Amino acid sequence: MSESAISPQAKHLWRLIREGPKQIELPFPQKREMGEHAEDLTVEPEGVRYEAAQDVGGLWAVPDNARAGAAILYLFGGGYIISSPHSRRKTAGHLARASGARALVPNYRLAPEHPFPAAVDDATAAYRWLLKQGARPEQTVVAGDSSGGGLTVATLLRIRATTLPMPAGGVPISPWADLTCSGASFATRASADICVTREGLLAMAADYLHGVDARDPEASPAFADVTGLPPLFVLVGGDEVLLDDAIDLARNGGVAGSGATLYVGAGMQHVFPIYAGAMPEADAAIAAIGAWVSARTAG
Repeated sequence: MSESAISPQAKHLWRLIREGPKQIELPFPQKREMGEHAEDLTVEPEGVRYEAAQDVGGLWAVPDNARAGAAILYLFGGGYIISSPHSRRKTAGHLARASGARALVPNYRLAPEHPFPAAVDDATAAYRWLLKQGARPEQTVVAGDSSGGGLTVATLLRIRATTLPMPAGGVPISPWADLTCSGASFATRASADICVTREGLLAMAADYLHGVDARDPEASPAFADVTGLPPLFVLVGGDEVLLDDAIDLARNGGVAGSGATLYVGAGMQHVFPIYAGAMPEADAAIAAIGAWVSARTAG
């Protein structure tokens, strides 16, 4: 992808990231510290207020245009070992505003202190709590970025295995859905990706799995039978090593009959939609997600 085809803002942002340290390669304490600054370049969303969601250790992003019953359960990324609800506060606000749906960002336990399947357990519990707060399942979408994108699909698989009603859709953003890191794009996009490395992800996977088979469907939903799951809207950057993870999820959803839409941002890097306000490509992605969520949650 020629850099001339992306916006000047994106070129500037990617240059800043390229010149800085790769978060994924930092020592563990620095990883956690840096994870809290993921949205430093993101603009504050307008027309959104924030409220504490103490029962799930997280927060609500409530837009002025919120529709009754419509909700997003947003699962933050960070390789299952870093980040927090606050690290995706502005992203949740932008998505809430774009979709007209309240967004809940719950906390979930992190590895290595709390390995697999703690994150899946907590995300499913947060979905159950969300429904008790008045969210209607047919007007609710589960979304998340990076490991939170894989966790989005893992949570849908867990919901399918319970008596809980299925939500209206899932939005995995730059999903890490194969913890074996075996996709061809780990080789074909290695030189283009300025954020993520296979070695870094495998180290995170080891902390999270704690000896569990990496092909377990709830750990790596790229290997799951997704029959009966709701439609997916999968976004990924064209320059990501996780490109094939996103393609696999979209393909599996389409083949299983639930349907999937794949959005590939040309020249974009890992979790590029979180940079809303910093570059037009992120704004376009937020708008696309918002339109899809709005349509799926129209009731």
